[in-house]
Amino acid sequence: MNNLYFSHVNVVDVNKGGILNDMNVLIEKGIISAIAKGELQHDKAEVINGQGKYLCPGVMDMHVHLVWDGSPDPVSSNIAEGPYIAMLRAMYNAQNSLRKGVTVVRDVGCNQDVTIFLAHAMKKGLTWGCDIVPCGSAITGSCGHVPSLSRIADTNDELVKAVRTLKGLENKATLKCQWIKVMATGGACGPEDVGPSMYSVDNLKTIVEEAHRLHMKVSAHALPNEGIHACIEAGIDTIEHGADISVPDLIMMKKKGIALIPTLWIYKILAESEGIVDSYMSRKAAKVVEQQKVTFHNALAQGVCIALGTDAGSPNFGMHPNVFGEMYVMNEYGMDTVQVVKSATITAAKVLGIADRKGSIDLGKDGDVLLLNGNPFKDLHVFETGLEKVFQRGILIH
Repeated sequence: MNNLYFSHVNVVDVNKGGILNDMNVLIEKGIISAIAKGELQHDKAEVINGQGKYLCPGVMDMHVHLVWDGSPDPVSSNIAEGPYIAMLRAMYNAQNSLRKGVTVVRDVGCNQDVTIFLAHAMKKGLTWGCDIVPCGSAITGSCGHVPSLSRIADTNDELVKAVRTLKGLENKATLKCQWIKVMATGGACGPEDVGPSMYSVDNLKTIVEEAHRLHMKVSAHALPNEGIHACIEAGIDTIEHGADISVPDLIMMKKKGIALIPTLWIYKILAESEGIVDSYMSRKAAKVVEQQKVTFHNALAQGVCIALGTDAGSPNFGMHPNVFGEMYVMNEYGMDTVQVVKSATITAAKVLGIADRKGSIDLGKDGDVLLLNGNPFKDLHVFETGLEKVFQRGILIH
């Protein structure tokens, strides 16, 4: 593993939201071992001239579907290809994401739990790509949202079994399954009604209690207010999409420490995709967009924790990754550039529970860093147009 020495580089401090000018940063054995204004002692480290450059922590995406290809109909493609091709596609998307600066993703739904095993294969050194926090297959009810990426569970007993099955995959993959995903409501990308909550509060509490007992966290796909309210009452850890959230519910989210993963850009894309995707998708997405504009504004005003997630792989969304477009929409809807960068780095790491190792340029953290030719706090586009090098644990990827 290479030792790296970044000389006279500007460090993007996502904790304080500022720039540490003209710093020297040493990465040894994949870990950030020194950060200082003055020269650092180093043994056989590769020196990288950072003068005029910016060193930023790798970007994270809290909501992806690595097995989907972003085509107009990724669901049908995924079903037709089966789990073996799905795993290879997930690997390809994870590698492409890493090349473009996305160093961590949380995969929130796949067929036959393949991303759990892909993450395990990466840990064993059999392949490579961005780090994956896998949820495995989501949990959905009969006639619920995207059953092809899910396991079906309706009663409390079935829900407990589903949670325990996901936990039990640790024994097969020897990889800690930290998160699970529940489809708490219908969605825009499915033919089902977005409408009522798919699960009762009692059902959702059963999922949360069992998952938390097993030291797992729960993310919930939830669009309408009724389903979101039930998720908040049940103590879900992250609300995905969260289109229609009342101010009292946002206040309760903040009080309970529940994070919002808004996935704004995908609904704008779907709303503008009439004639490309099924008409019900664009019709439902247009309503979601209007709701999200209000909810996002109110969430910012109430100080709700917001972490970046995209729904990468979804219909007509194009190739992975999609984080940069999401950044632009978050900024368009009222989040300042500093907070956008934080949402994709240290905030995401804290929500995921990996901030001890990821999310910022600090001593003892993994050397997952990006070398940019501009200040991302001033211009978010530098992640796309000014990305010069990507490092994962000190190894040059791109």
